[in-house]
Amino acid sequence: MGQRANLVIVKQDGYDLYYNHWCANTLPSDLFWGPEHAISFIQAQKKVDQTDWLDDIWAEGGAVIDEAKKLLLFYGGEEEQSNIPYRRLFLELMQRVWGDWEIHWAHEGIVNLAEYVDVSRDKVLTGKNDDLANVNLRPPGALDWIDTIASIIFEDEETLIFPLDGGIEGYLIHGPELLQNCNKSFGYKQFHMEEWASDFPSSGFHIDIKNKQIEIWYADVFSNIVQRLQEKWEDWKVIDHIDSYEAHTEILKGRLQFQAEDSSIMLSEIKASLLRSPTNPLDTISSLVTRLQKDGKEIKVSPDAYMHENYSMPNTIREDIIRYAFSMFENNEK
Repeated sequence: MGQRANLVIVKQDGYDLYYNHWCANTLPSDLFWGPEHAISFIQAQKKVDQTDWLDDIWAEGGAVIDEAKKLLLFYGGEEEQSNIPYRRLFLELMQRVWGDWEIHWAHEGIVNLAEYVDVSRDKVLTGKNDDLANVNLRPPGALDWIDTIASIIFEDEETLIFPLDGGIEGYLIHGPELLQNCNKSFGYKQFHMEEWASDFPSSGFHIDIKNKQIEIWYADVFSNIVQRLQEKWEDWKVIDHIDSYEAHTEILKGRLQFQAEDSSIMLSEIKASLLRSPTNPLDTISSLVTRLQKDGKEIKVSPDAYMHENYSMPNTIREDIIRYAFSMFENNEK
C-alpha cells in the first residue's frame, strides 16, 4: 500500500535523495507551482541515504531538480501517466509557470532519475518477471476496454489493425510466438478509435513481418523496454517512439485514426485537479489503525508509511498561479 517516490535535489557536489511514501500519484500537482515551491516540497520530505533508491517495481513516481542547470525531470500522477494528450497539455501549462526551466518527462521512470545523477541503471533495475498472459490478438470484451492498438503488415503486404486490452509488454514479450497465434479474423483494415471508445489508448505497436521490424509507443513508464523486447525478438529491429503515437498513424497512412483531442475538456479537468485540496494520507492511516484497534485487532504499521510531509500553500497563491498559467497558455494559442 502506498505511492512511493524518490525525489532528488542536485547539488554542486552531488545530490540529496528524499523519500515519500504517498506522493507518486499526486506528484504532477505537487510540482506544478514552479521551482521555488517544488524545491520546498521536496526538502520537506524525508532525506535518506544515497543507497536508499527505490527500484523499477516499487518506484511509482519521482523527480530530479537541478537548480544550476534549471532542469526538472519527473514522472508520476494518474491521468498524466496514462493519457498522452492530457500529459502534453499539462506540461504545456506547467512550462508557463516554470518559465525558462527545461521540463522533461522521465519515460523510463526511476532509471532516468538515477542515471541523471550518475547512478547505474543496474542499481534500480530488477529484471521484472515477464507477464505472458496475452498470447493472442483477440479484441477486448467491451468497446471501452481498449488500451493498446496493434497493427501488422503480413508477408503478403496485407495490413490489419487489432484493438486490444492490456499493455504492449504482455503481447510483445511472447516474441515471434505472438504471430503464430494471430487470428486474422480479429483484425480490421481501417480503425477509427472514436467509434469504439472515448478514452485515448495508452500504447501501440506495429509489426512489419517481411522487414522484421517492430515499432512501439506508450504513455506509461517502461524501464529497459527495448532491450527486453530485443532479447525476445532476437533478429528483429525494435524502434522506440516513446509517446509519439503520431508515428503509428503515419505508418498506416490513414487506416488508423485516433480520437479528436478536446483541449477545453482536458483544461477543465487539469484545473479541477490543481484546485483540489490536498489530503493527508497519514490521517487516513491513523483513522484506519484506530478503527481496527477498536475491533480488537493488533496492528503494526511500517515506519515507511509515515514518510510523508504535506507542503502547505495558501489557496490564494495556487489560484493566482493557475490563473497566470492559463492566461499565458490562452494568449499563446490565439
